[in-house]
Amino acid sequence: MPTHAPPAPSSQRLTKKQRIIVRHEKSKMTTKHVMGLQHPLGINPLGNYYMDASRPDFPGACRGPSLGQLSRLTDELIMDILHLLSPCELLTLGATSRVLYGLTHLDDMWKTLTIERFKGDWTWQGDTWRATFLKRSDPQYNTDIILENREALKLKYFYSDVLFQSFYCAAIGMDPYVSVENIDKRSGLTLDEFVQEYEKPGKPVIITDGAKHWPAMQKWSTEYFLKTWPEAVLRAESVDVTITNYFKYAEGTKDESPLYLFDKNFGERCEGILEDFFGMMGSQRPDYRWLIVGPARSGSTFHKDPNATSAWNAVITGSKKWIMFPPHILPPGVFTNDDESEVTSPVSLMEWFSNFYASTQFPDDPAERPLEGICREGEIMFVPRGWWHAVVNLDDCIAVTQNYVGSQNLRETMEFLYLKRDQVSGVVDERREGLYEEFKDAFFKSNWTPEDESESSKDEAVLTEAEILKRKQLKATWVENERIIEQIAKKRTEQGSCCEAVSEKLSFWEQAKLGTSDKKDAENGTADVVESSGSGGFSFSFGFASDDEVEAENEEEQ
Repeated sequence: MPTHAPPAPSSQRLTKKQRIIVRHEKSKMTTKHVMGLQHPLGINPLGNYYMDASRPDFPGACRGPSLGQLSRLTDELIMDILHLLSPCELLTLGATSRVLYGLTHLDDMWKTLTIERFKGDWTWQGDTWRATFLKRSDPQYNTDIILENREALKLKYFYSDVLFQSFYCAAIGMDPYVSVENIDKRSGLTLDEFVQEYEKPGKPVIITDGAKHWPAMQKWSTEYFLKTWPEAVLRAESVDVTITNYFKYAEGTKDESPLYLFDKNFGERCEGILEDFFGMMGSQRPDYRWLIVGPARSGSTFHKDPNATSAWNAVITGSKKWIMFPPHILPPGVFTNDDESEVTSPVSLMEWFSNFYASTQFPDDPAERPLEGICREGEIMFVPRGWWHAVVNLDDCIAVTQNYVGSQNLRETMEFLYLKRDQVSGVVDERREGLYEEFKDAFFKSNWTPEDESESSKDEAVLTEAEILKRKQLKATWVENERIIEQIAKKRTEQGSCCEAVSEKLSFWEQAKLGTSDKKDAENGTADVVESSGSGGFSFSFGFASDDEVEAENEEEQ
């Protein structure tokens, strides 16, 4: 019999991006292809413990003897503690036991430490963030030592789903998830056909010949970028890195969620890159175009595009897996509040596919099955406004994307800018509140007609009757949309006032049952019910309170 019990099951509070261990589905870690996966630190999935424990020569899990009193803590808690330590403390702690040596080598911690300390000022070393951090801290450090000692210092008989899962998600790849392609694929579409069949009804489509004639299809590649703009600094998530360093990182990384180069200013930083693609769009518009570069497994977790815009995404090299849900269907594993200003999702795309993808294939209602497809080189994906979508690069990929407002989504964008001013993105914070008015002013100036008496219109060229009619129709559309939106805003204000008046007459517990709050707390947000460990069953906090605030309120009630 084994001399040591297996690690306790995991349990954690969900945060905006949280590691999720799913136990209600058949674990993917029991399939035969996982048996051949070898974690670089020797960590095994928890299921292996039960197989190993049946062997008569099994010495027992090494977790207890190696960690001592720390073995009482869950793996999640130990990792939370390690994330609080400095690099020097991690290196010192790692010398105290074999298990701690392994745990302090987990690369996610060193990725965070490298980016926090050095931003983008580092040069990728080998295949780990730890080596990159140590080399950047001390240029004389010999990173070859890490590779030489890796095999000798592997853990033996250490089991943890929590610590194995990130490696599993990175190693398993997308092969099990690419067989379904049910997004329409079209070629030879006329503009009118596209508008009537896809843009107007809000239906995704892959236009297979959309970008094949672009000059970028013959020019853009990793080699072209490295030769033309080797020292250009582009944005990769939260850091600015040179193109040379990013491609070196992309070639060697084993990250579960590789850094994704998603740069909005590539046209200005890489002179001449836009000559074949974009016209002048005006300097005051919100961010709208991006160069997207990333290795396999990188991509975007589930989201809706900003400001109720639609978008197109053109693949220049590589390929992308798309999975999409219509606006009214929230993807499994993704959680949001009522106005969708806060979105919680798994840590990585690969984790979502591993834990939730299977449940999307046979929903109770067939209409809730997602749309899926692969967008390949020279193809363009059309993303209608409001659709939830996630995108994974299947291999090294270069793409460009642009968000836009057209006649088919003008009303929705106007409503978003008017009613959700705090959620407006793509501009500096100071402009959020007034972006609707800025947009309105620019819209009417661009659609002037001869009867307008503004000074700016007097020097304009003479318009044809057809142009005048079109501009009048656009202005009339704006006025009608604005009238409807103002009615919606007025109704919401009246409903809010009514709820506030009613809440003044109710006791605290009556308000709680109705999901309302007293007047004092209503000023801070809407009511949330938070599970409490005390005998009271539930405590009530208002607004999106932090965990510390919720715990403090619980203690006060108790």
